[in-house]
Amino acid sequence: MSTKAKRPRTTPEMGGKQKVKLNNDSDWDVDSYRTEYESEEHWELRRDFMLAHKERFEEERLVCLAQTFVNMEFLGCKYPAETMHLVAELSKEIAKEFRHKREQRLKRTFVSASDAAEQRAKAANQQSLPADPPSDKSNRETRMCFGGGKPINLFEGLRFGQLIVYLSGDRSCLRNSCTAISVKYDERAGVPEHPSDEDTCKYAEVLINDEVIARAQGETLKAAKLAAFKQALLLLQGHCYSIKLNASRQTIKVEKSQNGVNIKVTKESADNLGDRKLDDRNKGYRIMRLMGWTGGGLGRQKQGREEPVGYLLKSNRTGLGANNPQGDLADYRKLIENYVNSDDFRDLQFEPTFSKEERAALHQMASRFGLRSASYGTGETRRLLISKKVPLNTVLTEILIRQDPKFCDRYFVQVPMQKAHLFPGHVAGLDLDNID
Repeated sequence: MSTKAKRPRTTPEMGGKQKVKLNNDSDWDVDSYRTEYESEEHWELRRDFMLAHKERFEEERLVCLAQTFVNMEFLGCKYPAETMHLVAELSKEIAKEFRHKREQRLKRTFVSASDAAEQRAKAANQQSLPADPPSDKSNRETRMCFGGGKPINLFEGLRFGQLIVYLSGDRSCLRNSCTAISVKYDERAGVPEHPSDEDTCKYAEVLINDEVIARAQGETLKAAKLAAFKQALLLLQGHCYSIKLNASRQTIKVEKSQNGVNIKVTKESADNLGDRKLDDRNKGYRIMRLMGWTGGGLGRQKQGREEPVGYLLKSNRTGLGANNPQGDLADYRKLIENYVNSDDFRDLQFEPTFSKEERAALHQMASRFGLRSASYGTGETRRLLISKKVPLNTVLTEILIRQDPKFCDRYFVQVPMQKAHLFPGHVAGLDLDNID
């Protein structure tokens, strides 16, 4: 298997500047990085940056730096100070020339205020009745394209195809993600590079479709496998989409009491109880803050539904538990059926007030309705979480293309490096919890 040369290291010098080692491997095609969705102006700037520094940086790093420059110039994106200083130094002349050209273009196309007012007056006199606003469906379909072109293929050109890394289930996440699309995943002991190393350290490898994508060493085989897994995860997150549940997502809590079944919305999900919540130390929190979130519901009108759970209790014209305030299995079956027939895909969380036998029956009901169910906690804190099965491809489409606030409230998405220029708001890295 061929491998690329390692990235040149940079060392700090006086004045905070960086010294970049020359890159001898510059035989690669800059133009191959242009995408059909990229405007002429954006591509011209990115191409000039790469051509100017092609001899100084390794290919992968230069492509990332060029995209960072374009994001800073056009979108006002912020990055670590060291990165922004480096890009500013490298782009000084390129940015100066680009801004001069843009200024000249603006002067040539400038229309005076009086001319503009005259044009508006003429248009007002000739204006007919406004057309009907486009339907919500047509708006969604339009957002499936960039610049009115053909619908975007999220997976086009990705090294691992449609593999999506779902960051859940600790170290089993990579195996589960590969199994979901019938891709072979394997972890195995590796052969030492030198026979003398066999007694001092162990080696491990991670393979996808029999291709070694990561190799590491450790004092024990267990330590080596963990190190190889971390390398594989980092590599795959650079080439694949990653999805992670928001630990503070809205969850529907179902609890029994002497007065009947109580249902309300909570942000403490059973699969995250005890975990650190969404605060300024949390990466997901910082991602949303950078995207302009100030708290509360997501969307332009913060339209996330606050307590839309009444539909769960409906049974014809009566509420659940009308005959038995404590509820029975028929009531719970109807509750789950109402949930399945709704467009609500928040999790149902059955509290410890439900007995072991009732939870077992709820597991069976969930299975019959095609839902996912799992229990968390032990003893008197045991809870049951029931959720709808949402394909990961759908999650990507709803967040990246349609920007559905319900999905944005529930999931975080990290895009691969190759798609960063299309979705600059989703480039921040997501971490896997409980990786050790």
